[in-house]
Parts: sequence; C-alpha cells; structure tokens
Amino acid sequence: MIQVDLPAAFAIGQIYGILAKDYLKKEPEKFTNRLLGPLNFYLTCGYIVAGLYLLIAYPSWETMYITKWVENPYNRPLAAGFYILFMISMVVLGNVGFILAHHWYLKGKDRYVVYGAVIGVVLTFLPFLVRWGVWGKIGTYEQIMRGEGYSFGESPFIYGWLGFMGYMALATIFTGIWFRKRGARLGGENK
Repeated sequence: MIQVDLPAAFAIGQIYGILAKDYLKKEPEKFTNRLLGPLNFYLTCGYIVAGLYLLIAYPSWETMYITKWVENPYNRPLAAGFYILFMISMVVLGNVGFILAHHWYLKGKDRYVVYGAVIGVVLTFLPFLVRWGVWGKIGTYEQIMRGEGYSFGESPFIYGWLGFMGYMALATIFTGIWFRKRGARLGGENK
C-alpha cells in the first residue's frame, strides 16, 4: 500500500545503514560509496516489485480505497504518471534513508539512525491502524463503497500477494544479511 510502502522504503534504508555501520562510519563519500549500487539494485529489483504488482492489479486496494481515480490509467497521463512517481518515490526514499544514516554516522550521531529506523517502522504500520480493516476487503473502489468485494484471504488476491510479498521479504532478508557481511568486511578494510 502506498501509505505503507513509502515510509517502509525510508526505514529499510536506515536499517541497511545500521547493518553496514562499520563501513559507513569510515567511508567519507556519502553519494559514491560502494554500497549505493547494491542498495539501488535491491530497491529496484527486490523492493518495488510487490508494490508495482499490487498497484497494477489492485489499485484501489493499494491506496486503501481513498480514491478511485487510480483504477484506470488508460489514456489518463496523470494516473499513469502517479504509478511511475510511486515507484520512483520508493527508490528515492530508500536512498534518502541510507544516505541520511551515513551522514549521521559520519557526524557521530549514531542514535539518530536508530530513531530514524524506528520512526520509519512506526509510520509503516500506522496506516493499518488508522484505516483498520479497510485492507481486509478486495475489490474496486465502487465495490467496496457498496459493501461488496471479497476477503483478503480469497483467490486470486491471496496467491499473488503471497508470491510477491514472499519474493520481496526474501530479497529484503538476503540483502540485509549481505549488507551486514559486506559492511563489516569493508569496514575492516578501511581501518
């Protein structure tokens, strides 16, 4: 969901910063460090995949049924542009989180990185609480407004959701492990 994916991207950037702390504390180049390429590879090939699938397949669900104008991007440049802007925003916010973590480590403000990660995670889960239960129904905007649609756990939604969310979760975990190992190794080289 858009309201979830954007702060989550920032949080992931901060968390990967925490995992690569050993390297980032010793690397003076914030915008050309050796981990930005792998971060962007993960963001574009691992993270945005689930959001892109859900926005294309279930646009009103992805916006938590706040609006219906996202449902039909055909011949509507603003709606189509919104899809693109959403993807770009996730990559940018992931980079902002990581580069900000790097900046704070270089300034000796290590606890700010933890605060940033916590705030990002809280903002990620907040939409679920604010709009409690709206995400449990699947359908178009009109269907949900009429009290129709079907349950989150029904086919075909649940299979696509599990597949793409599973892919993203595995990519996130494996990339996090890689960042931890690579950050420790690069941090040891910079001593």
